Amino acid sequence: MKPNPRRLDAGIYPYRFDITTRFADLDPNRHLNNVRLMEYYQEARVMFHAALHDEFAALAARDGRTLVAHQSIDYLGEVGHPGKVTVGVGVLRVGTSSFTLGLGMFQEGRCTGIAATVIVHSDNAGPSPLPGSLREILKKKLLPEDAR
Repeated sequence: MKPNPRRLDAGIYPYRFDITTRFADLDPNRHLNNVRLMEYYQEARVMFHAALHDEFAALAARDGRTLVAHQSIDYLGEVGHPGKVTVGVGVLRVGTSSFTLGLGMFQEGRCTGIAATVIVHSDNAGPSPLPGSLREILKKKLLPEDAR
């Protein structure tokens, strides 16, 4: 499946985080291992949540938790070392009890991959509706409609 070309533009992502590549992440072909790249997406997700907390303080209320329910990655090019990658993060969709993040990985101005992560809001009984304040914050971080 061919990715949406708008997702290949780093400028559409409301948040962008730089991550330094690590020698330990190289595979025998001397490019970054695909499993390690998944960790870079995870790191960007964590930084996104921290930025939301810092920006809005709405995530401080602990009336539930969020859990990764699904992640998909399209690898579009090799990532080299040494260097850095920039991972862009925005919201693709806001649902009743979940939201989907859209992520793009870039190195030296070239998109090397895109990912989507479904995150579910939950309490002790299972999935629960997103708090209204979180829902409003996430809507402000939606990627452009033609990129979703």
